[in-house]
Amino acid sequence: MAVFLLVGGIANSLAQDIDSKNVPAAVKTAFAKAYPKATDVDWEKKGADYKVDFDLGKTDHSATYAATGKIISFEKDIPNNQLPAAIAKSIKAKYPQGRIDDVDWISAGGKITYKVDIEGTPDVNVWYSADGKFIKELAD
Repeated sequence: MAVFLLVGGIANSLAQDIDSKNVPAAVKTAFAKAYPKATDVDWEKKGADYKVDFDLGKTDHSATYAATGKIISFEKDIPNNQLPAAIAKSIKAKYPQGRIDDVDWISAGGKITYKVDIEGTPDVNVWYSADGKFIKELAD
């Protein structure tokens, strides 16, 4: 039980929901300029950075900013049929009993990756590079 509480406390200290009034002006300005039509905006502090979850239309998005307002990463949900064919083929071969549940398109450090949630036995999250190369797998 003590280990559980310690791990939970550490996880909570690494990412905390915060009110937008506690987000630096440079971050809020950069976000508002990039996504003026964002709705359902929720802010989190992750270490020294600021993560914002938001919707554009009916699509979930998130972006992480440095305190200076510089964007670090951007992520959005995409329809399963927009997953590159090479990645879909690799998943079908590696997880024949699995079903693609959710696909995230991620841009960070000038590179595009895809995170795919697969329901099956067992449920896993897998990451692929934009050119279809397998990066990693984590149990869901």
